[in-house]
Amino acid sequence: MATVPRNANALDDVNGPEDLDNFVKELMDNMQTRFNRLSENILDRVDNMGSKIDQLEKSINELIDEAGIETSNGAAKKGDAG
Repeated sequence: MATVPRNANALDDVNGPEDLDNFVKELMDNMQTRFNRLSENILDRVDNMGSKIDQLEKSINELIDEAGIETSNGAAKKGDAG
């Protein structure tokens, strides 16, 4: 949901270039802050997903070892003698 800058109505009160400049600077600062927050959130989620994938891969490999299933490269797992 889009949020309106703190002084969104200030645009109606712009009386000159300095006021407009200040309004635009504040707007850009707000956008940069929101972008940074979203970027951090996305990176945290990607890191979390990577950790979960690593845990899943470890669990699958443990299950394969317990079952004594051969891996795709043909190497025998425990319980299989040559």
